[in-house]
Amino acid sequence: MRGDPQLNGSDYLMLGFDYELRRRGFAGNSCQIVLELGSAISTEALKARLADLVNRYPILRARPGGVFLPKWKSAGHSVIGPQVRVHRDQPDLRQQLADEPLALKRGELLRFDLVQRDGGRMDVVFKWAHTLMDANSAEHFLAVVGRADIPLPATPTTQPLHAGKPLKQRFQLAWKSIHQLDQFCQAAPRSVGVRRPSAPARQKFRVERFSAEETARIRANGARLCGALGAAQYHSAVSMVELHRLHERIGCVSPSYVLPVPVGLRRKGSMEPLFSNQMTMLMTQFLPENLGSTVSAVAIVKSQMAAGLRTGLLESGVVLSELFRFLPLPLYMAMVKQGLRGEICSLFYGDTAAVTPLLTTFFGATIEDFTHIGATTPSPGLGVIFYFYRGLMRVTVFHLENHFSDAEAAGFAAGLRARLLEP
Repeated sequence: MRGDPQLNGSDYLMLGFDYELRRRGFAGNSCQIVLELGSAISTEALKARLADLVNRYPILRARPGGVFLPKWKSAGHSVIGPQVRVHRDQPDLRQQLADEPLALKRGELLRFDLVQRDGGRMDVVFKWAHTLMDANSAEHFLAVVGRADIPLPATPTTQPLHAGKPLKQRFQLAWKSIHQLDQFCQAAPRSVGVRRPSAPARQKFRVERFSAEETARIRANGARLCGALGAAQYHSAVSMVELHRLHERIGCVSPSYVLPVPVGLRRKGSMEPLFSNQMTMLMTQFLPENLGSTVSAVAIVKSQMAAGLRTGLLESGVVLSELFRFLPLPLYMAMVKQGLRGEICSLFYGDTAAVTPLLTTFFGATIEDFTHIGATTPSPGLGVIFYFYRGLMRVTVFHLENHFSDAEAAGFAAGLRARLLEP
């Protein structure tokens, strides 16, 4: 690579989450996309395509390194780079694949697992380090891998998220975010923590799939309560109501619940830079009395997001994350958690909207279904991703076993499904 590209503030935050997960014994901050194909593809063709992309874009076999202003560096002689593995289908295999770490320090930022199924069908399990790119980037990259007719962006590598404001102005902007967290701490959130110490350090997931009729009902509910463009507001409000219900069921009601709502920062219609997390967070807080109904939760989401945009908290969050790049990773994560008195957030939340329409085939095989799988840190130990594939809604719920039991996570997912349909 020429002139080792820097990690931007959002990349560094994702690297911080990876650090936090690995030091607690988990696999790390890796995400997955599962493609269910109608027929098998050639392993050798996939390997050749990846080799070509790695030659063109060496960042695909680099490692994050450096203490201050971390950069993408060559992984050296022990480099692994993207791997392709083949498996016969077996029970719990996808769960096992989700729980295997990537070797980030040896340049393994991507991995493809091809799962051979009965009837000549195949699943492609694509895992990537969230430090490298966000979910929308990963969708586009996967389309590029599977279809040679899709060009990569002209500017593929990571870039800073701000326009280079004077240092004094940056600190003034960053202070807005710090002041907001101080206000949140007047009723500081409290996660459930490790409630099942004998359980393995493992993350599990489940997927809720909705029919066309159910998807239409959910869209109509969101439009009625949040307006035509308020789908993410509706999803986040429902998630927080059901999170509070879960805390009530297990006897761990929190004084408040803090939800970072991801906001994409790419120009509309652009995927540049592809190998980068181009997003920031709008922080929102809910008190238990705000979560008595979906309507009251929606009111909080809408008012806080509108206030955040009006007062410049979006830009403030961007600047704060860029400034944090000057901190060593352990100190950075300590400060992130200290801002909310030891918490990171109350729920890991993602809403990737419609999956790119470019993902219809993969090496000529028809894509029959699509699944997003995320990761959550030991606090809060629970996360959710909303997305639409071919117009049908999907919700993936993922949890850490030493925080929540399978039954508790299933109850949360069932409640989420029911409330989306009947707010």
